Amino acid sequence: MRLRTAAALLALALPGALVASAQPQAGGAADDPVAALLAAGEDAYARNCSVCHGPTGGGIEEARLRFPPEERRCTRCHRPSNPVVQPLDRPFVDNDMFSIGDPPPLHPTPERPTALASVAAPQALQDYLSRTMPRYDPGRLSDAEYRALTALLLAMNGRGDELAALAGATDR
Repeated sequence: MRLRTAAALLALALPGALVASAQPQAGGAADDPVAALLAAGEDAYARNCSVCHGPTGGGIEEARLRFPPEERRCTRCHRPSNPVVQPLDRPFVDNDMFSIGDPPPLHPTPERPTALASVAAPQALQDYLSRTMPRYDPGRLSDAEYRALTALLLAMNGRGDELAALAGATDR
């Protein structure tokens, strides 16, 4: 039960530092579509991504630091032999959770100098996210949420020049 409580708290935590330095020349005004898209991306990231990828996108190792020390290497629930996608037509049961795999950093690190979001075309990145994330229930977010997450990932990877076009895109 303690692990579920920790996971729920992590999912609600805001990744405040995610784009603080990554925002393009946006003034943060309510009428700025890029700032609005990034704010929506931060919210969607906090609710859906940070528990596995960490509060600043550093990957599973960063995410584990938010858990109590005795549960940072726990494989009791998220064993590799479990299904990748948890069937939602039955309740979650301890020791039978989905496999989290190895959530990578979302921006380049010394250990992983290339992140998908640092090289993929924005539309390809958005398509990938919408088909594979969140891992426990791929495709459950709206097109607008996936677009906002794509914008956030672009900003995290210093690709601010591509944000304006994405911010101007409309829902499909």
